[in-house]
Amino acid sequence: MECAEFALPLNGDEMVLDRLRRVTRDGRWIPEIDGLRFVAISSVILFHLYVELLLRPQYRLVLDPKYWWLGRILENGERGVRLFFVISGLILALPFARHLLCGAKPVSLGKYYLRRVTRLEPPYFLSLLLIALLTFVYWHRLDPGYSFHLLASLFYQHNLIYGDVSTVSPVAWSLEIEIQFYLLAPLIMQCFRIRPTWVRRPLVLLFIVCISAAQMVFPASLRVNLSILFYLQYFLVGLLIADVFVLDLDRMRVSWIWDLAGIMAVGAIFWPSAASPWPHALLWIPMGLLCIAAMRSHGLRPFFANQWIAVIGGMCYSIYLLHFACIAVLMKATRHALLPGGLFPANYPIQALLVVVPTFAIAAAFFVFVERPCMDPNWPSKLWHRMTGRRESEVAVLDAGGLSD
Repeated sequence: MECAEFALPLNGDEMVLDRLRRVTRDGRWIPEIDGLRFVAISSVILFHLYVELLLRPQYRLVLDPKYWWLGRILENGERGVRLFFVISGLILALPFARHLLCGAKPVSLGKYYLRRVTRLEPPYFLSLLLIALLTFVYWHRLDPGYSFHLLASLFYQHNLIYGDVSTVSPVAWSLEIEIQFYLLAPLIMQCFRIRPTWVRRPLVLLFIVCISAAQMVFPASLRVNLSILFYLQYFLVGLLIADVFVLDLDRMRVSWIWDLAGIMAVGAIFWPSAASPWPHALLWIPMGLLCIAAMRSHGLRPFFANQWIAVIGGMCYSIYLLHFACIAVLMKATRHALLPGGLFPANYPIQALLVVVPTFAIAAAFFVFVERPCMDPNWPSKLWHRMTGRRESEVAVLDAGGLSD
């Protein structure tokens, strides 16, 4: 069976963008997916800025009841993390789907797991150590037990051990869930062995619906809510989208109907009240539609595929690792720019400009000097070559095993 191709070769003429763009193993880049990442990371940052301004007593900002709609949209920005889960499921599923559905090159499990380590761990470890150092410099001490929390976070075990988010980097909770999925992904991907398509897709969809229904009916502890068990349906939707992309994307018409579906999906993601249990159980539906709309819409696709939007979205890992600490530090200075009266709608845009732009700049530097070099699957062997002076031909070369993440 022939697979659909939807990634375009990188454009080497745009030197600035090429230096900022994420590196893929096969040199093919899917800008629309990075555009989706931009939506996800932007919503998360705006949510954390909202929380910082509204809940910190020293800022004393008040959200007038007539602006309740603004509060709801910003409050729902945390749902960008779930969109990240959908994208992760999609990206990791693509090489498995190409192999099992189209006969493409198989994925080496050893190289798959090694790729996760060499690609993700150095930026993650360094960000946690930088945050710990910053905490020590600011407070001139570390709380008792801080080193244990740091150690648990470094090994992605804080959620499970403490049943709560990391005290070192609160945003690391989602990365621990991502790691759990990465470990289980090769086993889950075996669903692509099910033939035919009209059997495979309904079975995966049925499993997603059952998980969602169980979450609406049965309450769970915080430890369970901070595990893969509470978010598995989002990753599985990514598998369904990968299935559609690999087999059907070329046959799907570009249509304004997808623009309408995409706009409605954004509304369904960021509008429903967080107080109701059903949004979490059902948000995978609009998020899945949004992913397809990003590829097959007339008006929305140019936004998601915009070079700068996609480049910023491609930096999402660096931005996510650092943004929470950046917001806390930068607002020590920007709080002096708060307008009198404590009106939230007037102050929020100013603080967003003063905080978000420097945060993106700091994260971009981290991306260029730390994360992007780690996207080269051969960086460990190249580093070893430089340290030992051995010829490159004598050094084992790593390979991503077909992954393009």
